Amino acid sequence: MPVVIARVHPKPGHLQEVLEVYAEAVPLVHQEPGCELFALHTDQTSIFVVERWTTDEDLAVHSATPTFARTRARVEGLLGAPADVWVLDSLPFGDPLKGIIQ
Repeated sequence: MPVVIARVHPKPGHLQEVLEVYAEAVPLVHQEPGCELFALHTDQTSIFVVERWTTDEDLAVHSATPTFARTRARVEGLLGAPADVWVLDSLPFGDPLKGIIQ
């Protein structure tokens, strides 16, 4: 079950605009097969996308969807740097409800 953490770097003054692009994509991504979590967070400078997919194949399919391509195209020119993306495997230590992103 892959977990993805991505940090998106909007240019100064463009945080809200980039958030709006991602917010439009969220309901569409939630409908994709294998999407177990797709959530946005911010520290008021960057946007953090936290995702969990049922399988690596589901994640690969997501990365090839029109929604993914459209989102990338719409934020082009609004970012100060490429996104930092980590694809991780969960390590379920301790309480299963608290030890992994669910």
